[in-house]
Amino acid sequence: MADVLVPPEITQEVTQILSNLVLGDNAIRSSAEKAVNDRLEQTPELYLLAIAQFATSADTELMRSFSLVLLRRLLFRPPSTQRLALYDQLSGPAIATLERILLHSLLHEPAPVVRHKTVDTVTDLSNYSMKRGRPWHALQSQVFAMADSPDVHTREAAYRVFAGCPNLIMDLQTEAILSILQKGLQDQQSTDVRLASLRASVAFLSALDPAQQAHALSLMYPMLNTLPALPRARLPPFLAVLTELAAAHPLLFRAHIPALLAFLPALLLPAVDAGPTPTVARPNPAGFAFPPPGANGGGGGKAEGEGEDGAVSGEEDEVRKGALEFMTTLSEAKPS
Repeated sequence: MADVLVPPEITQEVTQILSNLVLGDNAIRSSAEKAVNDRLEQTPELYLLAIAQFATSADTELMRSFSLVLLRRLLFRPPSTQRLALYDQLSGPAIATLERILLHSLLHEPAPVVRHKTVDTVTDLSNYSMKRGRPWHALQSQVFAMADSPDVHTREAAYRVFAGCPNLIMDLQTEAILSILQKGLQDQQSTDVRLASLRASVAFLSALDPAQQAHALSLMYPMLNTLPALPRARLPPFLAVLTELAAAHPLLFRAHIPALLAFLPALLLPAVDAGPTPTVARPNPAGFAFPPPGANGGGGGKAEGEGEDGAVSGEEDEVRKGALEFMTTLSEAKPS
């Protein structure tokens, strides 16, 4: 991001201040915190852009992550009676430059852990901008392109952005939205991409009113079909995301309860090889049933590495807890 016009002396000063902020010495850290506040009082635009630029250029993952977290907190720090939030003090050109820096980080950051921090900052900025009537069109087009990337970390980041700011896709035709979400839910290379897409799907459905949800019910099939092929150890986060949706919108699950209740109870039992799991009859061949043909994970089989008491026992407990919470929540969706 060499095109960002931050004077070298400010870049150097910000580098030193941020380095001091992560030190263990309380006096040095307090002095650095005061320096940040003083500089932001004087020239907020330059110092915020310098922090953003440092988030793309710092040598270590720790400092890039820290810069992104700090940037997000400073931008949206609650305003006082005498002072606006820093975002609202920025000029249009400064906001555009900040957005360009973050788009660069979102696309080019090599470390997944840092890119997750970029996603958090990007989604907060997008949501805040939307509330101010300033939609971020460049983000929308870039994230759609990222969802088609051959790189799994780039695809995961795209669906994380969709999950964090579903408004990016709400103005599209329903069929186009369902298509891109389903593509992520069925990603053949990465469980993390499927999980990010599941979260994005939940965010999308939760943003709809009941009438709009009725036109998106077909998304429930690929969402629920993420479960059967998963190794048992990967089930808990998927179950937690679906439980969140079931708690807020239980009627979305009503048609799927028989199939789910044929699948979930097996997760409450100790994992044993009890043979093939019975399938659930379904009149619609495009419908949802557990397990789908060829599924070899999830419900009834052994997870890889089972038999090692320590870690496996903890994993099994998490699976049982997740399944039990999901089943309890689903009880609200049963027909009366």
